[in-house]
Amino acid sequence: MNQEERDNPANSNIAEEKTQDTTNTPAEERNGFCVGVGASAGGLEALEQFFRKMPPDSGLSFVVVQHLSPDYKSLMVELLSKHTMMQVQRAEDGMKIMPNCIYLIPPKKNMTIFHGTLFLTDKNLNHIINLPIDIFFRSLAEDYGDKSVGIILSGTGSDGTLGIRAIKGIGGMVMAQDDNSAKFDGMPRSAIATGMVDYILPAEKMPEELLKYVKHPLTSKARENENTSGQDNTLGKILSIIRNTTGVDFTYYKPNTIIRRLERRISINQISSYDDYVTFLEQSVKEANILYKELLIGVTRFFRDTDSFDIIKEQVIPQILKNKSKDDPIRFWSVGCSTGEEVYSLAMLLKEHIGENDNNHDIKIFATDLDKESIEYGSMGLYPESIVADVSMERLKKFFIKKEKGYQIKENIRKMVIFATHNIIKDPPFSKIDLISCRNMLIYLKPQMQKKVLSLFHFSLHKKGYLFLGSSESLGDLSKNFNTINSKWKIYSFKDNYNNDNIGDFLLPSVQRPGNSSMMPVISAKSHETSDLTDYIYNSIIEEFLPPSLIIDENFEIVHILKDVNKYIKLPSGKVSLDILSLIRKEICTTLSIAIHKAFKEDKEIIYNGFKLREKGEIIHLNIKVKPIAKKIKSRKLLFIAFEEQHTIKTIISENDSQSIEYDTNQQIKDLELELKYTRENLQATIEELGTSNEELQATNEELIASNEELQSTNEELQSVNEELYTVNSEYQNKIDILTQLNNDINNLLKNTNIGTVFLDRNLLIRKFTPAVTSAINILDMDIGRPIHHISHNTLYDSFLEDIENVLRTLVIKEVEVQGKKNNWFLMRILPYRTLENAIDGVVITFFDITERKIFEEQIQRKSNLLISVLDNSPVASTILDENGKITYANHMAEKVLGLTKDEITRRNYNTPKWKITDENGKDFPDEKLPFFIVTNTGRPVFDVIHNIEWPDGTLKTLSINGSPIFDEHKKVDGVICTLIDITQKREYEEKLNREHELLIRVLQNSPNAKIMTDSKGKITFANKLASQLFKITEEKISNGTSFEELEIVSAHSPEDKNNIIQKVVNSGKNVYNQQFSFASADRAKEALFITASPAFDNQEKVSEVVMSIDCHSNLNINSDLMTKQVSSLSNLIETGIFTLDNKSIITTWNNKAEIISGLKAKDVIGKQCYASHEKETKGQRLPCFLLDTKRNSMQCKSLIIVMENKQVSIEANNIEVIKNLKDQVIGAMGFFEKIKK
Repeated sequence: MNQEERDNPANSNIAEEKTQDTTNTPAEERNGFCVGVGASAGGLEALEQFFRKMPPDSGLSFVVVQHLSPDYKSLMVELLSKHTMMQVQRAEDGMKIMPNCIYLIPPKKNMTIFHGTLFLTDKNLNHIINLPIDIFFRSLAEDYGDKSVGIILSGTGSDGTLGIRAIKGIGGMVMAQDDNSAKFDGMPRSAIATGMVDYILPAEKMPEELLKYVKHPLTSKARENENTSGQDNTLGKILSIIRNTTGVDFTYYKPNTIIRRLERRISINQISSYDDYVTFLEQSVKEANILYKELLIGVTRFFRDTDSFDIIKEQVIPQILKNKSKDDPIRFWSVGCSTGEEVYSLAMLLKEHIGENDNNHDIKIFATDLDKESIEYGSMGLYPESIVADVSMERLKKFFIKKEKGYQIKENIRKMVIFATHNIIKDPPFSKIDLISCRNMLIYLKPQMQKKVLSLFHFSLHKKGYLFLGSSESLGDLSKNFNTINSKWKIYSFKDNYNNDNIGDFLLPSVQRPGNSSMMPVISAKSHETSDLTDYIYNSIIEEFLPPSLIIDENFEIVHILKDVNKYIKLPSGKVSLDILSLIRKEICTTLSIAIHKAFKEDKEIIYNGFKLREKGEIIHLNIKVKPIAKKIKSRKLLFIAFEEQHTIKTIISENDSQSIEYDTNQQIKDLELELKYTRENLQATIEELGTSNEELQATNEELIASNEELQSTNEELQSVNEELYTVNSEYQNKIDILTQLNNDINNLLKNTNIGTVFLDRNLLIRKFTPAVTSAINILDMDIGRPIHHISHNTLYDSFLEDIENVLRTLVIKEVEVQGKKNNWFLMRILPYRTLENAIDGVVITFFDITERKIFEEQIQRKSNLLISVLDNSPVASTILDENGKITYANHMAEKVLGLTKDEITRRNYNTPKWKITDENGKDFPDEKLPFFIVTNTGRPVFDVIHNIEWPDGTLKTLSINGSPIFDEHKKVDGVICTLIDITQKREYEEKLNREHELLIRVLQNSPNAKIMTDSKGKITFANKLASQLFKITEEKISNGTSFEELEIVSAHSPEDKNNIIQKVVNSGKNVYNQQFSFASADRAKEALFITASPAFDNQEKVSEVVMSIDCHSNLNINSDLMTKQVSSLSNLIETGIFTLDNKSIITTWNNKAEIISGLKAKDVIGKQCYASHEKETKGQRLPCFLLDTKRNSMQCKSLIIVMENKQVSIEANNIEVIKNLKDQVIGAMGFFEKIKK
């Protein structure tokens, strides 16, 4: 179990843990993350790449710790500032860090952080190697806890390796640059080798993953009042997966500790919930192993908490040695040793006390941990160079050997330590221990398990032994069983008045009562309940088919017993051991030992046949089979041992049989002795070879030392060369100053240009001039040294001399356009003459010929006036906008379209809020969709951008705008010209058409007849519900272009009529009435169909569509009431007065608009008689308006009279359509009107 300070502890009655929020930075100052960045050689490029991709508003604080030369000024602030918008500053002592800022370590300093404040100290000159990154990272971990982030970039050496251990141990996150992108991969490789790096990425890809991590909900959430009750089920699943994958059960760990590590893995993998992570964990063995390693991460170092080790050295070790005789063994046990730094620290202290040549004591320091990789790392004894921060130079020389990759523990120290994997929760403990060191392991266990472990420690200690705990731990209720040596550093001694009742659970397995079964119980840490049926089947198979058998692991310890093996094993008295060789009978111990070794070594089954064993006057003939179990169980190798009895002879053992057994045993012993002899010879040869190799390595080491000295000398020479180069650089700097002065003169002369230039000194005497100036003023070579006012300048303006004096006095540049003696135009500029030191030493007058520009400007002005005139008189509204979107011009038509005067328009921008720009639906119209924005960003014209604006009087106008770019001489958009068309009326007309079209569709859909519309070629474009049902016309068929010809109907007269009906309408442009058809299918052949087709015309008066009304014989007797209801519901949707009549001229419907136009309510009108105004009375009665020819579909007379009770109302109808049934009988009519006569 990797138990060295793995996380922020959680409080308990046994382990009183420190919490980061109370001992370090206040919570309100710890809301953000602090990112420590370590870099060395090649780190500048990596830092630039990193910060170039980091957003300036990430909310993170960055502290960069770099190896800097103490002899040169650092330019890191200036260099990094070019690649980031964040503030970059050199750290100062007592500076408080802020988010979105970068702090750089200054040269010759080490830096730490406490309560979010940076503190600087001078480098420790006593150490050969300075490790500023480790120093800062450790303080960062202590101050920011799980909100600390460590990043290792390019560099040589191993600085930062110990620092990331501290960050990782406290729950922070670690990143390292991948070795492919790092210019120098020493530091990244050293960090990656620890197995604690979360992200291995190129520098430019780190910001993206870092931001994902810190913004993940589980990373950014507050940890106050943590409650794990709702996560117990999920946590149990996760621990089960880890146990099944690694064989380690973390059930006894405190939930908060596990959850913090778990949430960090969820954040790193960017998974949204615990349940999703469980699924991911089930599918990824790699992630299960990583999580297992996360839970075992330890933070350890040599002589950690130096004061505590001083007490061990001065008080504990001397007392232990005092209690020992010369032959007594000294036994230490480091529980949760992690990578071995602490156990080697104890070994060094012990070696320092007993001396180099004391070989009397048998010293054994047991170093145990759950993590096999940590055990292997510690057993190698090779540590990075960064340990110089924790180990003094004296101890480095005494106990370490300098290697290329770090420091190697010497052999005399390594021999004192025995590394082994061990689970303190379930594996038997060591005994008679003089000193147990278990530092910051108990804080992660639940209180009940803490108590049991402490009881186990009490059992394991020698009666004069000592217990060494972590500074954040205590004994709790078990304090009465130990004497306190030092309460601060938690050092205790054994108290011999304690009856340890809890130790039995660790030492003995559960034992099955004899008689229950011939099968002995399984010996394991935890038994699993199964169903009664499974147990019965399992026991029956074993009883019937298996011989007495054992299962052992690679440590020769029994893990399972099958059936009765009491004939072959005997339990000895004293301490219980599960070692098979200590339990097996002596007669077969040697044979079985050989077989076990062979089986493990060769990984194959070993069989010994015909073995004779005497048991209670009987000779048992048996075969012994030893077979490896193919699959590892919880990462352990297992071996199956079976005792197959062949037969038993009840007889007195003869002398020959006894001799045979003795012979077999002796023969096996001889074989073993012979093999041992060969092994010793090989070992001796290997030792000699190693000796030779060691001498060669020693020689190589001496050569390397010599080479190192030569390199040191070379380095000094390079330093001298560097100083010489610096001197040469200074000389070149002086030459550059001279060249700069000359360059200033040359630039001021402009001798070879067409710019006329005159140089005057402070007394306004002519110093120099260029030939081109003679075209502006009369000046000759002989005039050099003369005052400027002596020169004829009558072609210039009157205040010329006065302006020169003002510029010399005020240093304000004067710029004037003047006309020369040849009527040329010049841009004259009067400027103060400045030296390299910015001193004023005269005046410079320049004349730039702008004659061509003047002519061009005049041409442009004329064209501009012409353009403005054209635009002013254009019938299209036009505006011009500058590059900033300000309206600089608007013509007369624009005033009408925009409802503003020119002055009001030109005071606005294209997106001024007063426009109240909205889309056609009344929603806000974004700037990026406006013509100006599109044209300026694309450089291309844009057409028909439609949006609404609001006039000052509230009138809403819909505009269609076209925009075209105006380019400058560099082909860049310098402005935009826009044309505006008022399409308000057009839109209203379109909306009216849309409403009418929608109304038409509704009328057709609700028609009592089947309605079909086709194009001029017969392709069906519309079918109402009744037509769709009759002819099975679907939307898919219509979209696929089905034609009227494809309908399953046949003409009653001629097959050609089916095609001709559409052509007749298209060709004639007239209606075709009551064409009779029938269904093609036999079951509906008797149903008659009557089709009336009508044309619909386009804008060119051509037939574009044909509308067909189809009546089926089953609909001939349509109820007029039904028709009335349908027409009534539809007519209320139309903005025209509508009424319907039955075949007796009685009004049946009167819509809402008819009520408004006539002022007559529907209830007063419906049921009244209606006559044509021209009808004559016949036989004393007025004829109804429908007594007319049935072949006609509309009435000639449109003036009708409604007979009311007290009055008659005359209506002038726009149109009156007759309604007939399929028998061509008049069943009613529908009329439309917009006014009444009276």
